[in-house]
Amino acid sequence: MRVAGRSEVLRDATGALVAGRSVLLHGPSGIGKSVVAGAVAAHLAASGVTVLRTTPAEVEASLPHVVLVDLFADQLSRVRGLPTHLREALEVALLRAPAQATPRDALTIRIAVLELLRRLAGDGPVTMLIDDAQWVDEASAEVLAFAARRLGDARVTVLATERVSDGEPLTRQLCPGDTRVIAVEPLGYRGIATVLAGQGLSPSIVRRIHKASGGNPLVAVELGNALSRRDETLEDHDPLPVPGRLRSLLSDHLTGLSESTRETLLLAAAVARPSLGMLGLPVDAFDEAEQAQVIAVNGDGSVVFRHPLLRELVYADATAAQRRTAHALLMSIVEDPVERVLHLALGSAGPDEGTAALADAAAADAAARGAFASAAALSRLAAQRTPIPAGDAAARRLLAAARYADAAGQVARAREAATAALKAGQTADVRVSARLLLVDAAGQDLHGVGELLAEAGRDAVGDPRLEAQVACYAATLAYFERRYDDADAESHRAEKLARVAGDTDQIIRAIGMQATMALTMGRDDGDDLHAGAYQLAEGRPVTTATIEARQSWAMTALFRGDLRTAREEIRQLESDVRDLGLMRDLMSVLISCSAIYARSGYGAEALKTARECERLFTDAGASPAIGLTVAAGAEWCAGSAAAAISLARKAIAACEAIGDTEWLEVSCAILGQALLLSGDAPAAVMAFNRAASLEAAARSGDPAIIPWHADHVEALVHADELEAATAAFTEVRRRVSRFKRPVVRLGLERSCALHRAAGGDPAGAAEALRNAIATYGEISYPIDVARAYLILGQLERRARRRAAARVAFGEAIARFSAIGALAWLPCAQHELDKLNKGSGTLSETERQVVHLVRSGATNREIAASMYLSVKAVEAHLSRLYRRYNVRNRTDLLRILA
Repeated sequence: MRVAGRSEVLRDATGALVAGRSVLLHGPSGIGKSVVAGAVAAHLAASGVTVLRTTPAEVEASLPHVVLVDLFADQLSRVRGLPTHLREALEVALLRAPAQATPRDALTIRIAVLELLRRLAGDGPVTMLIDDAQWVDEASAEVLAFAARRLGDARVTVLATERVSDGEPLTRQLCPGDTRVIAVEPLGYRGIATVLAGQGLSPSIVRRIHKASGGNPLVAVELGNALSRRDETLEDHDPLPVPGRLRSLLSDHLTGLSESTRETLLLAAAVARPSLGMLGLPVDAFDEAEQAQVIAVNGDGSVVFRHPLLRELVYADATAAQRRTAHALLMSIVEDPVERVLHLALGSAGPDEGTAALADAAAADAAARGAFASAAALSRLAAQRTPIPAGDAAARRLLAAARYADAAGQVARAREAATAALKAGQTADVRVSARLLLVDAAGQDLHGVGELLAEAGRDAVGDPRLEAQVACYAATLAYFERRYDDADAESHRAEKLARVAGDTDQIIRAIGMQATMALTMGRDDGDDLHAGAYQLAEGRPVTTATIEARQSWAMTALFRGDLRTAREEIRQLESDVRDLGLMRDLMSVLISCSAIYARSGYGAEALKTARECERLFTDAGASPAIGLTVAAGAEWCAGSAAAAISLARKAIAACEAIGDTEWLEVSCAILGQALLLSGDAPAAVMAFNRAASLEAAARSGDPAIIPWHADHVEALVHADELEAATAAFTEVRRRVSRFKRPVVRLGLERSCALHRAAGGDPAGAAEALRNAIATYGEISYPIDVARAYLILGQLERRARRRAAARVAFGEAIARFSAIGALAWLPCAQHELDKLNKGSGTLSETERQVVHLVRSGATNREIAASMYLSVKAVEAHLSRLYRRYNVRNRTDLLRILA
């Protein structure tokens, strides 16, 4: 039962109906009431509820009993024993028999329906689905209302929908008993994006549709269909095409308005935040439009369109000349300099270098404020207004538009503008920069990237600055293609060229790539190189290069077990990037945020940042693989195993679609971890084996980057593949020592203990793991410590040391709770509950003691009742407390309930 963006209302409505309450869903036309009701009804029917359905229409509202026919015509044959006079009355009303000479009175029909519902409910719960209850005919409504008032405890509910634009629903009388009234609210952006998925619309267009539709899915779909049929690109300032079906719903509001009111409405539609004061209009300027329900004027003078689509209609229905006139007038009114230039550009009719230059400068101003999406739009306008020929001016403005769109996370816009800049560019630096931006826009999809870099390399010859940039990109491509010697060589060549050019940012990027290659190729200087890049980046402006260096240093601290430094560095970096509005860079930073928070014991923050990361990757129009993988990893820690499995599988599919083996390895490893957590060790082994194969092909070795290797060993042990587990353990232990990563040693010792227990020595395994916790606990990731206690409890139980097992499980529960590892908490609690349930039956004496404790007796009263000493009673209770790992009577009774 999945409907885009409606999980909460589905849960609410289904829960109410299952509990025996009726539900009335209300909202405007197209909001999705019928879709929600249909999903809920399908769920009820699948669970054995008898669902009776009717979907009345306006044209049928004058026909008597038509709704009763829909609901009950097929049910008469199911009911036995209905009194003859009631059955005959129903047959006539439901058009199953000809009318009699003496018509039955209304009361007979009402009692017949009531009795029919009671008899149907005797066989099981019944739900009547009344979709569009506002069109129920009067005769049927009277009968249903009569029955609703008298059904009492009969298992009959109503699931109704009612179209309500404003005010309260009016059909509640059709619902029996306690009714849950639920407003079906507009969908958020993600819900609308899901509804429009598959139409090939860019995220920026989807945002415009979401805004114009007011979150109404029907309106959004109609707008999406109209836009998907267009051949030309819709610019931010172009009016949305409003199809005829939507026009018919709203155009009546605009019919008959005077020309002066239309001109005033156009001004309001053409400006971001219209108000009487800003537009310099008298208080009665919008009276006619207000009476026509087009706009509302608030007490502070602000002007709001009654429906966002009315704004689009007003703007779209104006001629191009009328829109230019409105923008020209607004240019002299608005105070914000960036807005003023925007209206100047939109108010001009053709190319003009003065206008283009002003728009160019305004774009730079907007970017300096962090408004990169606005900057991109202004740069595109500047390019459009640039006279031809004008050298490389238009191409440079398109290149700026691409850079701003990229910074805003608008990948499709960035790709489009970079392609246009490349086509128009005449100089090497424009063509090289445009091609490198196209490489950035490709993300993890490397198809065609090699050709772009080869062409950029040919254009860059003779310019050390451009050659250094191309060499850095070439090193990155070689790394992803597993050509590590080439990657290492290109990163060193990039550094040399950057030093010749005096380009510090490129020096930082080159050294960062050298560090990555050192760790990948097993050299010892990787961490030191990251430190060098970080030191160069300190104190410099926030750029992509300095962001990468600071992010890598935070991750290096994480790999070394310096959790405080990792957390402090990534928090400061995240704050800096957010302050500047660098959404594309934020997407990358959030990957590290989630990993650092999860491993350092901040589960809730890990989950929050991971979900934002997933949303940004999806919204940007890039491949969703990275965002899905990050979200899966956070769910494995702080969410649920089921969510982690689902997300990881989606990530794997996304990686396979574009041939991304880098993130495919990670997503396979996380799938293995989630499957292991869910208890499916054989499936986990398959996922881990694939990750191991990809890792071997990549020649990557640092076990702290994605610490899944101990889980691989654990899965092999649980799957009874002990020889393979031994081999995997030996290899990982070698790499832990080689890369000096004691932070992951405890996880390795945990899997080793499981292996030892599988060999028949659970007591020795428990002792070894206890020693490992004492040795490595303080320098390990908190989640690994909690997991170690969980496994320790299992080993102690297998060694028949139940008291020690309870203590270990209790410690695991406390630690999982403290770090927000909500995916692991139920697992630990289940182990403790299982231990307590398996503690053996109580002795006769213990049963009597517990019975008296439950009755509220004091120790002295228990002693007197059982002819025991008070000390004997205390001893019995103390033993029970230890056995069940509780501290008081309340907890003991809860465990034994």
